[in-house]
Amino acid sequence: MRLWLQKMNWLLDYLLPGVRKGAPPNRASADYSLLSREAAADGQFKGWHDHGVTERQDAAYRKLIREMYAGQPRQDFLVAAEAVRYTGMDDPLILEVGCGSGYYSEILSYLLDRSVRYAGLDYSAAMLKLARKRYPEQVFVLADATALPFPEGTLDIVLNGVSLMHILSYETAIAEARRVAARWCIFHTVPVASELQTTFLCKKAYGEETMEVIINEGELHQLLEKNGLTVRHILQSIPYDLDSVLGESTESRTYVCEIVH
Repeated sequence: MRLWLQKMNWLLDYLLPGVRKGAPPNRASADYSLLSREAAADGQFKGWHDHGVTERQDAAYRKLIREMYAGQPRQDFLVAAEAVRYTGMDDPLILEVGCGSGYYSEILSYLLDRSVRYAGLDYSAAMLKLARKRYPEQVFVLADATALPFPEGTLDIVLNGVSLMHILSYETAIAEARRVAARWCIFHTVPVASELQTTFLCKKAYGEETMEVIINEGELHQLLEKNGLTVRHILQSIPYDLDSVLGESTESRTYVCEIVH
């Protein structure tokens, strides 16, 4: 039994770095607590604007990218590439909303085995400063996911890159993705619950407080349908089970949605 527990703890550390309380600042997630939506709106969650968080997240992803080049890409990397591949578009213009330091431009190019036409958008100036340093050949835009600065239907694919979970007004972010996309929207690695209603959390991400949303999957499907998005493909992303926090198991999934005119 002790050996089994040790193996399970190792697996949790690998798949859910920092989910347990007391994790050091370089861990992705720690110290969860429940929030009302009102408290989430009132909270001053500046974690993603912090330069230290930017550097720690970048260091974590540099390690994962090295593992990808060594032949061990993490599941969410594979899923993102598969989602883009599923659209069947040969050379799409991809906007990543919530791009962080831009690492998915590199990940997608490698796993799709071709250069990608890519633009990144994030609301964190700290993230984009590093993105522009890392990937000077790419275009990066400072803006909010709930007010995308693009005309309607101008981008082939809008990829919400693991950021819907950090957006309080996730409903508006979905509508905005649909507005500017010409054909496809991909909502990547969205944490969902099958029974629990949509829940808001405070957590420490790489050592600083951030807000997180666990979306009820039924509500998510209703929002997608309301915005004229048809779910064509669902992929299981990396394990993300918050049963110990929420009292219900959660999963992270990637939704490949086609615009229905």
